[in-house]
Amino acid sequence: MASAEVFVAETEFKNQESFRGLVASSYLPALAADKASIAEMLRMEAKLTIEAIEAAAIWIADSESLEMKILLGSQCGVHARQYGRLQDRLATLGLAPGSYDPREGGYSKLFAFLRSLQTSEERAAAGLLTVGGAAVARLDALLTVCRERGDEATATLLSSEMIPDEQRRADAGRDRLVLLATAEDSQARARRAVFKTIELLGDVCDPGVLRRMLGRTGRR
Repeated sequence: MASAEVFVAETEFKNQESFRGLVASSYLPALAADKASIAEMLRMEAKLTIEAIEAAAIWIADSESLEMKILLGSQCGVHARQYGRLQDRLATLGLAPGSYDPREGGYSKLFAFLRSLQTSEERAAAGLLTVGGAAVARLDALLTVCRERGDEATATLLSSEMIPDEQRRADAGRDRLVLLATAEDSQARARRAVFKTIELLGDVCDPGVLRRMLGRTGRR
């Protein structure tokens, strides 16, 4: 069995490879092929932010670790602030506050999976380390698109607030997982949770799923 430090380092390395593949093969092509506007992509981020808040809140209630409870509570606050910033930016882009509900189109399969996780090592590995790291990769790609399209205000929101927030989420997950993944069974649970999370992150980037999540019935 690998030490916890080695296990987490290997997991993070494999995650980064997967994130690069997802961005290159799914996320950027979806943006190009579906001609999604910046506002539509921010709406998707608002939906994912709400899901992150709800998943963390569900986990808080049955977490036995006080440290994990505090960490998850902090994540709820960070994502609530993110949601507010996204709403402000969307209002500037012409989407009036209260004109839509980010829960339209239903919750993602990723959310359904995350809320089902029962152990701290699964939650740290999937909901913090992997989802946070994937968000960094996804938002970095969106940052590039914003700059290409001349939307510097959204680019600033992403680079100065959202990407650093998500990197801190991933870092917190890494630190917790090092403390938790100290036995073969805990590493196995974490590994399975990460594998399934990567699979479901691919679904989130699918153009058809994006349309459904955004409640779009056709091109605008």
